[in-house]
Amino acid sequence: MSRILVVTLGGTICSAVEKGDTIKLRTAPDKNLFEALKKKNELSYMTPILYSSENADEEYFRKALSAIVEECNKDKPDGILILHGTDSAAFFAQLAVRVLSYLEIPVVITGSKLPMEDPHSDAVRNVNYAMGLLSAACEGKVGSVTFGVVYSDEMMGDTVFVHANRITDANYSGDYGKFTAKPVVRTLNKKEVEQYLASPIKKILTIPDVPGFPFDDVDPGKYDTILVETYHSGTQSVKGLAELVKRAREKNVTCYMGPVHQGKVMYDSTRELIKAGIVPLYDTPIEGCWAEVLIR
Repeated sequence: MSRILVVTLGGTICSAVEKGDTIKLRTAPDKNLFEALKKKNELSYMTPILYSSENADEEYFRKALSAIVEECNKDKPDGILILHGTDSAAFFAQLAVRVLSYLEIPVVITGSKLPMEDPHSDAVRNVNYAMGLLSAACEGKVGSVTFGVVYSDEMMGDTVFVHANRITDANYSGDYGKFTAKPVVRTLNKKEVEQYLASPIKKILTIPDVPGFPFDDVDPGKYDTILVETYHSGTQSVKGLAELVKRAREKNVTCYMGPVHQGKVMYDSTRELIKAGIVPLYDTPIEGCWAEVLIR
């Protein structure tokens, strides 16, 4: 019998409709759901913190991850099921796979597009699928190979699993896409995890891939790091951005850019920005780039 730690962190799956028209965060879901789906596993529960995706930030993520690490050091579960808001699940998963992989146990993150009490909710289906994956992974002793996100595909109606290092943010329908490249993820060892979780919160400016961003108005000295999101082709505007990178270097602020496609052929604008001093993050979705910048 495997021992599964169920961690509830919030999101729609931990919300309810109040007064008939407002979705509000509440306490963790009824344990009876998990007991009915536990598939002969022994379950333990924890709710270290509850937050909605719109309020999620690195501080909340760190508190959640710190609590999970502490519990795993104490109780040694065989696997972990995490309930999380779907809108920010990709960002959480990309950070979690870097921080928790050293535990060498399977981790599955899931949520729902509608509150659990809604008859059309995908919550039970997602939890059931996630528990099945965890059971198989624990029995097979595959370590952290099974580390990812379970969600319901809006278009196909299927429940699917995507590895954490290939998960991208949800679109307006709540779906997630697989990142086409195969990112190489640098995971932390136990000592590095302890150092990261104890370090000060970084002040990161993330610049989106939008036309005409006012790079000239950015004061790089206000931030610890700057992350620039690229277009699908791995490009970004040289106009204004190259000068921002140079100003940042003068103030010892590192600028990163991603995702950038690694290969012999590269756009001229990308090469110009690298020459200016920006650090490319190759073949990693922006959510993974964000997580990578946090742990560097």
